[in-house]
Amino acid sequence: MVWQAGEEIILRLFRPSDLAQITELERKVYGSGAYSYYFFRQLHDLFPRLVWVAERGELLVGHVCGAINQTGHTGWILNLAVQAHSRGRGVGSRLVAQVVEELRASGVHEIRTTLHPENEPGIRTFERNGFVRERIEENYYGDGVDRLILRLSVKEAD
Repeated sequence: MVWQAGEEIILRLFRPSDLAQITELERKVYGSGAYSYYFFRQLHDLFPRLVWVAERGELLVGHVCGAINQTGHTGWILNLAVQAHSRGRGVGSRLVAQVVEELRASGVHEIRTTLHPENEPGIRTFERNGFVRERIEENYYGDGVDRLILRLSVKEAD
């Protein structure tokens, strides 16, 4: 994907040296609901192959975070964030596809995520990657806000 005159956006695994940039990007996208520095560090320690960043030059323009439940059957995409100036360029879709591949390779049977029910651009990003709307769960985080749960069924390789 070419950004402008040779500035390519690449996807790569998150590194601990990215902590300052990833938390700043997270804060810009999610404000007071942003995940912390500590969250990203610990998620990397638990699931080093499930935290990916999109980078243009030396700047992070997006990230995605995955996790796997205790049984190993369900993968989750916990977080997807793309800088406002990089949206609409396929960055989010590429990040989702990358973490889906990693989750698939880990052997999960399904992948889930949650979004605000009115986040149509986000919903479209996940639907382009095969996710289907499953249900709306009221007061999902206990803050009075409902969340749409999307699901991707992962077929086992033959």
